Amino acid sequence: MKGILIDIESGDLLLERGRVAIGDTESQTAEAVVVTMRGEIKEHPLLGGEARKLEGGTEDRMWSGEVREMLRGCGVECERVVNDNGIITIER
Repeated sequence: MKGILIDIESGDLLLERGRVAIGDTESQTAEAVVVTMRGEIKEHPLLGGEARKLEGGTEDRMWSGEVREMLRGCGVECERVVNDNGIITIER
């Protein structure tokens, strides 16, 4: 997917030579889906992996499957989503 890139460190639009940078947005889309809390994206209130909730307790058994389906719905190809002690990996 091509789109507007966001700076990883600041979260602002990424600028190159005074213009908005355009490039592959698949990784930033995947990060946004996994980290976002449900209801944060007003146009799609059921979208959000709520990864911060995993820090506070046990993981829901259905979490990885639900996030995988959310990612696929956003156009990110993935076979599995794995949470290994707080490190989330998206496998293709």
